[in-house]
Amino acid sequence: MPFDLIDRLLEALAGLNPLVLYLLTGLFTMLETSALVGLLVPGDAVVLLAGTTATTPARFLVLVGVAVAGSLAGETVGYLLGRRFGDRLRSSRLGRRVGAGNWAKAERFLNGRGGRAVFTARFVAVVHALLPVVAGAVRMPYRRFAGWAAAGSLAWSVLYVGVGAAAGASWRQYGERLGLAAYLILGGLVAAALLVRLARHRRSRQVRVGAGCYISARAKET
Repeated sequence: MPFDLIDRLLEALAGLNPLVLYLLTGLFTMLETSALVGLLVPGDAVVLLAGTTATTPARFLVLVGVAVAGSLAGETVGYLLGRRFGDRLRSSRLGRRVGAGNWAKAERFLNGRGGRAVFTARFVAVVHALLPVVAGAVRMPYRRFAGWAAAGSLAWSVLYVGVGAAAGASWRQYGERLGLAAYLILGGLVAAALLVRLARHRRSRQVRVGAGCYISARAKET
C-alpha cells in the first residue's frame, strides 16, 4: 500500500536524531554548492526530505538556518578556489570534465546580471556549482558576493524546507483519506524521481561530451 510506504519514510526521517539530520542537511547543501562537486550531489532532494520533519516552527527555523549555512559555506569554498586558482582549476582534469560549454554558461550568467546572478544562480542547475568559481576568478568583491549568496541561500532554503514541511504535514493529516489519489501521488513521486535521475544522467553525459570537445579544441590549438 502506498500509505504504508510513505508513512514509513516519514516515520524513518522523523525518527532520526535531530543532530544527525541537521548535520546531513548542512553537509549535502555545502557539497551541492561546492565547486564541481555540486554537479553530482542532490542537495535539493535532501533538503526537501528533511523539510518533512519540520513539525514545529523551531525545527523549521533550524533546518532553514542549517541549509543556509551549508549553502553559503559551499559557495564560499567555490569562490575562494576560483580566486586562488582561477583558470588552473578550469583547465584541470576535473574542470575539463565539466565542459567548456558549462563554464561559458556560468560566465554569461554572471556577466549578464552582475551581483543578482549570484542570488539567482542558487535556483539554476549546473550554474549554482560553477558561478562561485567564476565570481572568484573575476575578482568580484567577496562582501558583495557573500551578500548576494546569503540572500539567495536564504530564499532557496525557505522555499525547499517550506515545500517539504507542507508536503509532510499534508500527508500526515490527509493521507489516509486520499484513497485512489494516494496511488496517483506515489506514482507522481516515482515519476519525479525518474525524471530527476534522467536529467542528472543527461547532464553527466553532456559533461563528458563537453570535456571531449574541449580536449579536441585544445589538441587543434597545439
